[in-house]
Amino acid sequence: MTRLAAALALALMGALVVFGSAAAQNTPASITIPINPQNSSGESGTATLTTNADQTTTVVVNLTGAPSNPQPAHIHPGTCANLDPNPKYPLTSVQNGQSTTTVPVSLESLINGGFAINVHKSAQEVSVYYACGDITLAGAQLAPQTGHAQGAATLPATGLVLLASGLLGAGILLRRRLVA
Repeated sequence: MTRLAAALALALMGALVVFGSAAAQNTPASITIPINPQNSSGESGTATLTTNADQTTTVVVNLTGAPSNPQPAHIHPGTCANLDPNPKYPLTSVQNGQSTTTVPVSLESLINGGFAINVHKSAQEVSVYYACGDITLAGAQLAPQTGHAQGAATLPATGLVLLASGLLGAGILLRRRLVA
């Protein structure tokens, strides 16, 4: 491989790191959405959705005003205002206001797919909706990035250094060829 080709390859690698990591950072690592009461239930709270390394999402529901009996909960297509009655992803039933489930879908797909989290009154009255929250960035709280996500900010900087080094090297080599 010539020096010019090596310099151009280095520049290309830098561009891939910069633009690839920028695209990956468009989806937050975690969001918290409000869960609002329905049918005068008085039940409200939040659902925190966190992306996992294996492209699954952990959903943690915390509600106040919830009854002590288990309440079925699901992720449905649609919005709270226009919910598809057929659930897409079942969640662990809410018990004493809490539920934690890992669903086999990425957080990005949930945010962009038009979904809502719905909590039903009880297993016996599953057709009665007690609380609901739209999975969207509008109105959501974005969790501060922690753990491995903090290091992700160094990827674009590394890519920019590679890109600049490769382009500088290619320019120097081209100039030498033109002068010679």
